[in-house]
Amino acid sequence: MSTARGGSASSAEAVLDIQALSKVYGETSALAQVSLQVRQGELLTLLGPSGSGKTTLLKVIAGFEAPTAGTVLLRGRDISRLSPARRGVGMVFQHYALFPHMTVAQNVGYGLKFRGVGRAGRERRVGEMLALLRLDGLGGRYPRQLSGGQQQRVALGRALAYDPEVILMDEPLGALDRALRLEMEEQIRAIHRELGATIVYVTHDQQEALALSDRIAIMRAGKVASIGEPAQLYARPADSFVAGFFANANLLAVAEHELLGDGSARVCCGGGELRCATNATAGDRVVLAVRRRSLRRSASAGSLRIAGPVVEMLLFGDEQEISIDSPALGRVVATIDQRDCAGVALGVELELFAVAQEALLVPLV
Repeated sequence: MSTARGGSASSAEAVLDIQALSKVYGETSALAQVSLQVRQGELLTLLGPSGSGKTTLLKVIAGFEAPTAGTVLLRGRDISRLSPARRGVGMVFQHYALFPHMTVAQNVGYGLKFRGVGRAGRERRVGEMLALLRLDGLGGRYPRQLSGGQQQRVALGRALAYDPEVILMDEPLGALDRALRLEMEEQIRAIHRELGATIVYVTHDQQEALALSDRIAIMRAGKVASIGEPAQLYARPADSFVAGFFANANLLAVAEHELLGDGSARVCCGGGELRCATNATAGDRVVLAVRRRSLRRSASAGSLRIAGPVVEMLLFGDEQEISIDSPALGRVVATIDQRDCAGVALGVELELFAVAQEALLVPLV
């Protein structure tokens, strides 16, 4: 598995160390032997489709669910069986979970009061949080008097106020519209940089994960399928699941392949041949992963030709997402600059070329 900054985090440098964590509900395994370390000051995103285990993992870390097996260590201290209030972690929920009968200032200061911080200390810290989150002047309002984005900032301020060791964020932008999500992404990035907070962030949105994360742990069926820096995972996905889910790649059937000694492979695919990089090892079942933006309308050295009639076109501003039905490979999707789409229409036969340097032969899982 790829990892950020030259290797996996050791237990010694990890703020949060999750060791062989499992969670079983009846006959359903929600988490299966998950081991994961979170470094000081990093924003680690748990990314995966519904049912992959990411929210269950967050709940076990927070203390809302007890693990069936395994250990959660916070700076070397076993917190696996502690109540949520005694764990030293902050939590930001998707639907805010603000106290409706409390003002903004009271909500932000709640954790401080719970921990016995005096009034003067609470007021000073609440003021710092309101300024940091651009909520100056709103301390006396109630949650019902705020916009969705303002409520989310209050929830973030409440989690940050008592300076927890780790902040857990469960799909915090899921209830916001696109414009507000983008604004909050910028704010979370800025706060993370300014405070150096250690954050574990759950989302199912790949673009959100790309925008925010230092590292991403991609989850599948209760396990960590791959972990690494966003650019690594996008350019060199570990297998077909990561390539399809995270890199949004076409997964093309391979008729024949040969692994070469230099880390590349000769691949026969769709009646053509190319040489590309590979993650596969001898004996693996394989597919060719080609990202949508790695398909061009013109050939380049060593590229793979894919042709078929256009069956769908979707406009995304300056780009078109074009689907063709290849007789040899089935549905293939390309994302092409709008300026390069002259003559493209439904039913028209279209040639696409997969750039060899951007294709990757990966194990099929």
